[in-house]
Amino acid sequence: MSTPQRILVAGASAGIGAALVRALAADGHHVYACARRLDRLRAVTEDDRLAHSTRCDVSQEADVSALVGWLRAHTDALDATIQCAGAFGPIGAFETTDSTAWLATLRANVFGTYLLAKHTLPLLERGRRPRILTFSGGGAFGTFPNYSAYATSKAAVVRLTECLADELSGRGVAVNAVAPGMVATEIHQATLEAGAARAGDAHFERTRAVLESGGGVAMSVPVDCVRFLLSEAADGLTGKTIAANFDPWREDRFRAHLKDIAASDVYTMRRINPAQLGEHPLKEHLS
Repeated sequence: MSTPQRILVAGASAGIGAALVRALAADGHHVYACARRLDRLRAVTEDDRLAHSTRCDVSQEADVSALVGWLRAHTDALDATIQCAGAFGPIGAFETTDSTAWLATLRANVFGTYLLAKHTLPLLERGRRPRILTFSGGGAFGTFPNYSAYATSKAAVVRLTECLADELSGRGVAVNAVAPGMVATEIHQATLEAGAARAGDAHFERTRAVLESGGGVAMSVPVDCVRFLLSEAADGLTGKTIAANFDPWREDRFRAHLKDIAASDVYTMRRINPAQLGEHPLKEHLS
């Protein structure tokens, strides 16, 4: 294999974060894992036989500062920071949700992403081909009724990813987001607990069907997408949100055009202006 990388996975006690710890450790990388639930995290790392682990709430700056101090005791550099920590937050019509919980969702999902990138940057700048990977989600590129906190936070994570990519482009750090698709993980239990009346009938039934059947997107899909984004094959790609389950990132036609993709607006969050509407009648009316 290629030279082992030094990789931090945040939000590693369950779901995609836990799967990444296991997969990246199996690939021979040096993995450092953090999460709020240390007991669950230690089960994932097999009491630190697979990866080094420590407790950290990424929404708290003191915790993230302490995390970096802990990392420095183990390594002098990072090659990747992967931010998987996050939560759905309150579910239901926005006017019925708890305001404190709504704001806490943005703090965990957005502010946590900012803090992790900010404080691990000095270690990343000492790494080889350093990468920051974030996770997009439902609502980032389209509305997600009854999940306003989560949707808003994930749209903000995408915009933050693009801002960081622009700011760090001259410093050798690539920043991309992964849209994993609906993977059957414990985060979706919140939808079942909320019930159809709060979550919305269609999304509730879809979630229940996926969890009961074990369907949805296979865990291997976002895991393999992360593997690609960490690899030399993704050199030059930055500021993009890659949909793990349907973008052609596995294919030569994608990988052969990374320079053009990086220079374009494809896989980014952008407003559609009338001049971009092609033959649509609104183009004439609004231009």
